[in-house]
Amino acid sequence: MTTDPKTLALGYLDAVSKKELHRLNDMLAPDLAFRGPSMTRSTAREFVGALERLGAVHVRNDVKRVFVDGNEVCLIYDFVTDTPAGALPTIEWLKIEGGRIRSIDLFYDRVPWKGVMDEIAQRAATRATA
Repeated sequence: MTTDPKTLALGYLDAVSKKELHRLNDMLAPDLAFRGPSMTRSTAREFVGALERLGAVHVRNDVKRVFVDGNEVCLIYDFVTDTPAGALPTIEWLKIEGGRIRSIDLFYDRVPWKGVMDEIAQRAATRATA
């Protein structure tokens, strides 16, 4: 596992984009602190569970910019979905300790995400009744 913050951050985003969430086991601190506009999570397991649910609509992440300052990385990317919302501009601020991502602060516009979350709920309901 790399200790380079930029490589770690891009590896994390790549694993999420490819839905290879098992790769996150070595990247995330077990007591990961995640904060976003609509939820918080206090463990890596809870966070990965949220990513699994998003996988229903997630196509890929298109990285636009990466900024590194010591052990902190800012990722600016489009979270691309297969919903009418399409690509959603997203920013993540990662703090890295001991070669693992210790915290993630997520920033995005909540308005277009409402349609995405509605679509996830609809797909889950359709699977449950099938």
